[in-house]
Amino acid sequence: MNDLSLGNLIVANFFDDSISIVDPIKGKEQRRISLNQYGKVYPLERLGPHHIAVDRCLKYLYVPNNFNNSLKIIDLITGAPKEILYVGSCPSQVILCRKYNYIYVANSDSNSVTAIHLDTLKVALQIPTGEHPHGMVMTTDQERIFVANQGSGTITEITTKNNEKKKCHSLDGNPWHLKLSYNGKHLYAVHYSHLYERKGKIFIFDVDEMKLIKTINIGKMPVEVVADKNNQTLYISDSDMDILHIYSLEKDREEGRIKLGKMPHGVEINYDKDEVYVTSIHENLLHVIDTVSKRIVKSISVGKEPTSILVL
Repeated sequence: MNDLSLGNLIVANFFDDSISIVDPIKGKEQRRISLNQYGKVYPLERLGPHHIAVDRCLKYLYVPNNFNNSLKIIDLITGAPKEILYVGSCPSQVILCRKYNYIYVANSDSNSVTAIHLDTLKVALQIPTGEHPHGMVMTTDQERIFVANQGSGTITEITTKNNEKKKCHSLDGNPWHLKLSYNGKHLYAVHYSHLYERKGKIFIFDVDEMKLIKTINIGKMPVEVVADKNNQTLYISDSDMDILHIYSLEKDREEGRIKLGKMPHGVEINYDKDEVYVTSIHENLLHVIDTVSKRIVKSISVGKEPTSILVL
């Protein structure tokens, strides 16, 4: 379908359990797929996806469902569910590893990652992590996965070739969302600011050695971060301050702020178009930001409480 063309976006809508397919050039939602199957699962009223993944053929979408501890596979062409796989307790994020044909799901309340055979869709094993695993990223060579453990202040490193826990890296904070740099050499970990703390941090690691090379203190409640192609500028959503921080790594300082809708959350970047995309949970919007002018050029209505974003 045309709405699945490269450059379009898929947005996870947390409150109404749906996804939006968005054309950022036209500035409109092209299609909304409801994930609800009322009467078929419990509870009847439930919250939807926090995070999603798509296969490289743009045919299937993988959606963690924390309400019934499952991973739903959606056919993006028809919008119909293809499969429901049961994983651990309160799954949060999902990653696909094509190199070794596995799906990985972080289970926040089980302190584990579920590894599923991509071909057979059978659970292979549960890999132990730290407490309350949430965000995940995979290295560009697909040999390792990093899992942010918010509850224990650690990052679990897993090898994908044999699905083994390699190491648990400690840090002075509570990581919850992770992102890799464009060249894959740096890992960015966002610290979860607890209710009475409200002191934001971004940890930067060298991926090869998993060595902490820098800690940035910024904002009150940073949620997600992306870096530009040259790894010179960070864009950081701040849910408490309702802004997008623009931080210069070269100058080691915040260079600007963009005022957003209330409770900005997910952040993604299109390197070819020089655009950054940010969801606003409270206002049900997807903001399109031009990185050259550093201005919002479009605000697109999507589903209720949009969280994460995929760039096709």
